[in-house]
Amino acid sequence: MFLSMRNRVSSTFRSAGSALLVLLTIGVFSVSGCSSGSTSSKPQLDPITFTDANGTSLSQKDSPTSLTVGQSAHVDVTLTNDSQLLGADWNVVCGSALPPGTPLPPGLTQDQSCGTFTPAHTMSGPIPPYLVNGTGYVALYTAPAAPPKQGVVTLYASATSDHSRFTTVTLTIVGNAISVGFAPVPPSAVGTNGSVQLRAALNNDVTNAGVNWSVVCGSSNCGYFGPTQTVSGVATTYTAPGGVPTGGSVQVTATSIADPTKAATATIQIAPVSVSVTPTTLSVPTAGTGSLTATVANDGGGKGVDWSVTCANTLSPGKCGSITSHTASGVAATYTAPSVADIAVGSTVVITATSTADPAQSVAATVTAVKGDLVAGNVRAAQQPVSNAQVTLYAAETTDTALNSATNSNNASAIVTAFTDRQGSFFIPYGYECPRPDTQMYLIATGGNAGGGTNPNLALISALGSCSNLDASRIVINEATTVAATYALSSFMADAQHIGSNNTSPSGVASAFATARDLVDVATGLARIYTVSGKGSVPQTKINTLANLLNSCARTAGSVQGDGSTCDQLFRATTSEKTPAPQVTDTAQALLQLVRNATSLSNRPDSLDKLYQLAESSSSFGPTVSAEPNDWTLAVQFLDGQISSDVVLAKILSADETKQTVDSAGNVWVMGSGNISTEFIGGASYGMSPNIPIPIEISGGDAP
Repeated sequence: MFLSMRNRVSSTFRSAGSALLVLLTIGVFSVSGCSSGSTSSKPQLDPITFTDANGTSLSQKDSPTSLTVGQSAHVDVTLTNDSQLLGADWNVVCGSALPPGTPLPPGLTQDQSCGTFTPAHTMSGPIPPYLVNGTGYVALYTAPAAPPKQGVVTLYASATSDHSRFTTVTLTIVGNAISVGFAPVPPSAVGTNGSVQLRAALNNDVTNAGVNWSVVCGSSNCGYFGPTQTVSGVATTYTAPGGVPTGGSVQVTATSIADPTKAATATIQIAPVSVSVTPTTLSVPTAGTGSLTATVANDGGGKGVDWSVTCANTLSPGKCGSITSHTASGVAATYTAPSVADIAVGSTVVITATSTADPAQSVAATVTAVKGDLVAGNVRAAQQPVSNAQVTLYAAETTDTALNSATNSNNASAIVTAFTDRQGSFFIPYGYECPRPDTQMYLIATGGNAGGGTNPNLALISALGSCSNLDASRIVINEATTVAATYALSSFMADAQHIGSNNTSPSGVASAFATARDLVDVATGLARIYTVSGKGSVPQTKINTLANLLNSCARTAGSVQGDGSTCDQLFRATTSEKTPAPQVTDTAQALLQLVRNATSLSNRPDSLDKLYQLAESSSSFGPTVSAEPNDWTLAVQFLDGQISSDVVLAKILSADETKQTVDSAGNVWVMGSGNISTEFIGGASYGMSPNIPIPIEISGGDAP
């Protein structure tokens, strides 16, 4: 057994002494080796003594019987009959000393697991009195870093000249007490279903056994750990219960596996996760961005929130905009609003922040308005801004149109209203739902002051087109846009506020709105020279003349019937006396009557002359016709070979209908050659009036 331990060695040493020694009484004894021959001639070793660094012997009560791991002690031994003054060699073995008289095995070396000596050889004593320290005569023994299995070590001082001559002392080696703590300190609170990483820090856990984790509370479900055992510094994850336990808290404990009497305990409050969002309402521009910040209370582990966006989008389901998918608590998320084409006009966009730790906890913020004007622009009487005019957005009614719930009575499809400012500017924001994406939309401006006073008789129109194509471009509403809209849409008009009907073809109305765009550019309020396709010549001078006719009334303060004012003259000249009817009372209605009686007004042979005189009284629009026209019809001319498939015609009014072709959309196409002058209208089957809106002149060529 001794032979199995003799080759263990050590090389580190520290100073002796510790107030924390655990003293166990072990007998200190010396053994003198035996050999043949006379003992008087052999070296003799006195018992090992404990000294200070200078070699001064310690008293019996100060001499250690045990050392703590890593602790040091100075030792000395005095030799006699050491004729050559070779001194002593120091060694240590784990376990108790050999029985007295047992020879020390030859070649015994230091065993590092049992401690070490510095130096491993000392000179023969006693220490001369002239020396000021014990260097060379005193050895420093340092205990091992961990207690040996037997719990004791035996120190050997052997005569260098004869290792069979030795003396020993046995010491108990005591381990440092294990301590357990948390690093870092656990959070004071964790939300229900939340999780947090915990780490135990152990001191003097020489076997690195680690800790067991446990949790207790006033309820049956206190949460759980994974894993349940960890070594020092390695994290475990504690997951809180789904509900608040009785008492509102849990105690988590890390217990040393090597020494179960040592543990660390922390109290953690279990509280429901709560989420708040700021701001709770958000307004952003179309295709623009806005920020929202979610704060999560009791967010164990700092898991933050997951974001989502929903809306009731009947036009483009799912196109409600987008938002940052995940943020930590207190970190802003970015919401990007949908574009004009994608927006659900009138629907509510809801942004929801959901706790990642506890998905049952969430809070919503509402996008109350996607800003950016749906339609914005100016109301003008020629170039003069019209202030305080009421601007209303309307939807034309057709067989396929589901009217908005806010629809006015009598088939009026008013959507939303705004008022112009002092510069005539208006802004109609998003905030409604298109009846259908292809519903044709138009604007009506009524009343307002163009500089001559508030004019209750002023009514101007601008035809916009499909609802799904509306954007934030600037729109002009003036006399020229009114001429284009009224002439193009007259077959579908009862008055300015009622365009379309329950039996109106959607394709017919769309064709009429396209015709209006061919006549006037609503972005500038100016009559075109050519159609949008560039293949037709627009009667620009006649449109400008009609615009001046309306301007003669628009720039005034209106009229009272019979007062002889400009407006009164306009209304009298456009009111037909064919059947009893009240005199018209606004500019849009007056123009509609003129369209329907463009060649003559029954029983009013002088009316057309009067209208030309009124038009000449204003020079706001130009160029104009140079002489009074024969009638007030409008004609778009297509030269030889210019008619193509993008020319949409509604219905033939001429006697020769043998060459007309109706396509699947209900559009009528004309085939012919030579000089043909044909008038086209929406037709009684499509609208509310069978009268003539626009004659289309086709000169030469074949039309498909």
